[in-house]
Amino acid sequence: MNILKELYYGKISEIDRRMRPIPDPKTNKELLAYEELKNKLSNEDFELFTKFFDLYQTRIDKELEEKYIQGFKTGLQIGVESSKIKL
Repeated sequence: MNILKELYYGKISEIDRRMRPIPDPKTNKELLAYEELKNKLSNEDFELFTKFFDLYQTRIDKELEEKYIQGFKTGLQIGVESSKIKL
């Protein structure tokens, strides 16, 4: 089956594709640092941090979406240009 048919029939889903394994909370440095910070902040400070982090994540998600779309468009342009090569 070609890539377009796979996309059409839903056999390809970048949303569901897992890039890496789920981190182990006991050894993942990022999660450990998060827990340490959470324990050191007051409830009010932690709420502010959470609000900041949510806003930051929303912005990063939008940027990643835009980069993904731009990468697809670039790949499509390469495909179009490649089809015009005279061999």
